[in-house]
Amino acid sequence: MIFGFSGQNGENSGNLSRKAAGVIVDIADSVHLVDVRWNGRQELIDKIELPVRKAAHMTEYAIFACLVYLAFTVDGVSWQLVRFISFFATAAFACSDEFHQLYVPGRNGCVTDVLIDCVGILIGIIICSIADRRKKMII
Repeated sequence: MIFGFSGQNGENSGNLSRKAAGVIVDIADSVHLVDVRWNGRQELIDKIELPVRKAAHMTEYAIFACLVYLAFTVDGVSWQLVRFISFFATAAFACSDEFHQLYVPGRNGCVTDVLIDCVGILIGIIICSIADRRKKMII
């Protein structure tokens, strides 16, 4: 899925981000968080498109890190090793994803995107660690 999104050319990727931002603006307008009559719908979409795209990156890598964490959570494997493997395996994938984007028309690989992905990875690992700890407290 991640490579699928990364394989989209720059125009398609931007259209998807703008579409998601448009949905968010419409929802915010319908619950009266913003008023598109005063701010202009397109102006609001333009303002939030980049943060929406970066939040999506963080979210997909948080989910990916959780899946890797769960895959390595087996009896006999220390929690430190599970966290280490989860972080570095997922971060290596984030690096390879940015490298892949260097060869996609209209896209570029960016170190700051890897850092944003790593924030998502850390969030995912923290969530899994907290859930794991709570599960052990109940048992």
